Amino acid sequence: MKKRATLLLAAVALFAVAMAPPASGAVERPDQDLLIVSGRGEARVTPNIAVVRLGVESRSARAAEAIQDADRRMNQVLQAIRAQNIPERNIQTVIYNVSRQYRPRPQDDQRPPELEYVVTNIVSVRLTDVNRAGAVIDAATGAGANVVQGISFQAENETAAREEALRQAARDAQTKAQTLASALGVRILGVDQITESSGPVPLPQPYGAVVAEARNDASAPVMPGENVIQANVVVRYRIGR
Repeated sequence: MKKRATLLLAAVALFAVAMAPPASGAVERPDQDLLIVSGRGEARVTPNIAVVRLGVESRSARAAEAIQDADRRMNQVLQAIRAQNIPERNIQTVIYNVSRQYRPRPQDDQRPPELEYVVTNIVSVRLTDVNRAGAVIDAATGAGANVVQGISFQAENETAAREEALRQAARDAQTKAQTLASALGVRILGVDQITESSGPVPLPQPYGAVVAEARNDASAPVMPGENVIQANVVVRYRIGR
């Protein structure tokens, strides 16, 4: 009898604990209606850095000849770049490749295809004065560079522009949520979750993949324009009647 009473008291105690309200600080997440919207913002910043990718491509039936020709021409190109007062730390080799390819021929050429060695050597040149990009390109092509892959422009400090893009994206999401909530006859109770992504929009400036001959005019026209910084957010709002 005494044992039965003890078991009964223990069962009552467990029931009381289960029915008690959650302790302070405990998380309680009942099912909640959500409204999910996206927002987009952008800001513009004037670039102050230009990055030019250029170099040489040499072809020959023998690998040694193609490599020697590419090395000779690339040394001349590097001398011309250094003559523009570009520091060594701002010049970096980004591609060095030796491959075998079929020699290009006209469509009406019936001779059997021939393989040749192709050597490609490309450097990246970082310029802290964007207005000098054209002069550097002309100096390099004049010295023998026959490949110019393009120019990209960067801003050294994009923090303020990135923050402004985020603010615009958040306001855009909030406006959409308020409009939808009003149309649906519900109230926004709070924010459940926010995710964001942001970054510059790449705007490469193509100059021509292969330069057959050096330019004859004084300087290649290069316009840095503006960089666009985009921000995107996805916001989950809790809603209720």
